[in-house]
Amino acid sequence: MDDLAHLFEELMAFVSVVDAGGFNAAGDRFGVPPSRLSRCVAALEQHLGTSLIVRTPRRFEVTDIGRRTYEDALAMRARLEEALAAARESQGEPSGLLRVSCPMVLASAVVGRIAIAFMQRFARVRISIESTDGRTRPFSEPADLAIQPSLQPLRDSSMVARTLIEARYVIVGAPRLQHGIAASPGPSGFPRFPAIGWTFFAQPARWQLKHREHGAHEIEVDVRFTTDNLLLVREAALAGVGIAQLPYELCREDIESGRLTMIAPDWTPPRVGIHVLYPSRRALTLAGRKFIDALVEGLAPRDRGEV
Repeated sequence: MDDLAHLFEELMAFVSVVDAGGFNAAGDRFGVPPSRLSRCVAALEQHLGTSLIVRTPRRFEVTDIGRRTYEDALAMRARLEEALAAARESQGEPSGLLRVSCPMVLASAVVGRIAIAFMQRFARVRISIESTDGRTRPFSEPADLAIQPSLQPLRDSSMVARTLIEARYVIVGAPRLQHGIAASPGPSGFPRFPAIGWTFFAQPARWQLKHREHGAHEIEVDVRFTTDNLLLVREAALAGVGIAQLPYELCREDIESGRLTMIAPDWTPPRVGIHVLYPSRRALTLAGRKFIDALVEGLAPRDRGEV
């Protein structure tokens, strides 16, 4: 039993070093002396009879067998955490580590805040948020939940998907850009506006818009700046670089304060579904279920009339 305990300690030390990218970085991050981490990894290599890390003063590299050992150790840690969480949850209390992948903008704007409030409510829960760019690559890294935006319904038998919200998007621009733009132009009345392109859309310069009378139309805009980061799209719009498609909740305060103006409000971009996904092969923990409930409540529009 003691040998198993020592081996597990060595494996977790190895995982910490790989996660941090070095012994000194791991020591700083986890509050463990680098010398102790080095001894643990050396002992693990001796137990396994192979090199896991190539380390020199100028080089830190995980070997192929080291990478496989790292993945196995992560899976082992996850199974242990799930077992401990299940034992605690038998008493009705959420607990354990909950790993969440989430687009950076959502993490910064709302999901991080929801996570902090959730941990304050449930002291036995730990949450790790990994920021993504929003493209469809759920579970490329270990995660229990993936928050994923999508223009189309998500269909994948290996995952369970739940829609959290259909996010409303609007066209906005700095007030000075509104001159010369009709409040409700016809389908052919759009000039090639200077614009900001979001690369989440397949063609950032071609916008799909819908009008109650004119129906759906595609317009072409003069993209001056493109990015995969919606926070940068908003900053460029505030600076007057061009008009932009933004989530209403992201720019609501800018509109109310007059920093941004809604452009052609009768024309609306497609809504973007925000979904939470988790592997269908793995039972969702009580912490995961309750966190999804917190996401549903936290992402609900503040003004129900603005859904």
